[in-house]
Amino acid sequence: MKAKTTILIADDHPIFLKGLKEVIESEPGYEVIFEAKNGLEALAIARTRLPMVTILDIDMPEMNGLVAAEELIKIKPDANVILLTMHKAKDTFLHALDVGVAGYVLKENAVVDIIQAIEAVVSGNSYISPEMSTFLLSQRRTGNNLTSEKLLGTLTPSEMKILKMVGSYKSTKTIADELFISEKTVSNHRMNILKKLNLNGKNSLLRFAIEHR
Repeated sequence: MKAKTTILIADDHPIFLKGLKEVIESEPGYEVIFEAKNGLEALAIARTRLPMVTILDIDMPEMNGLVAAEELIKIKPDANVILLTMHKAKDTFLHALDVGVAGYVLKENAVVDIIQAIEAVVSGNSYISPEMSTFLLSQRRTGNNLTSEKLLGTLTPSEMKILKMVGSYKSTKTIADELFISEKTVSNHRMNILKKLNLNGKNSLLRFAIEHR
């Protein structure tokens, strides 16, 4: 029998936390085994008990979820962290990507999105609430510089196509399926794109794709 995915949820609103736990545990294979009411408590639990997925509300007392996520990922770079937020804020979202957060879910849609988010991050992919994606698409990009344009000019048509798909939050498997190529080929393209764009870091390609739509 396959072991259950162990989950930590941290939120300072008990009613929301209870409801989200019930949604998660209504799905077979998931178990919320840890709960926390602030960022410090969540960080202490995540560091010592090592849940497979850590879900953190951004707005928490003592230590906010974004800071807790950053501290946790410094200690455990492969931690699967999902942030919950009430606010559509581009800067906060981009900071979360820089930190290495894998999932970003709007609380207003958490009941609908959280299972998909967990499935994505445990599979090594990223997840962003569709409403957040729509919001980001509506934001006009500023600060586009000639250096970025030059770097983009070094990409092949195939690499440009994959970069656009990455910017639409598509996983390596989805890209491979849609382009009728192997996942290894997609991974090789992604590595080449990273080199050509002088990028490094867990979410650097996704961030670049979002900022240069």
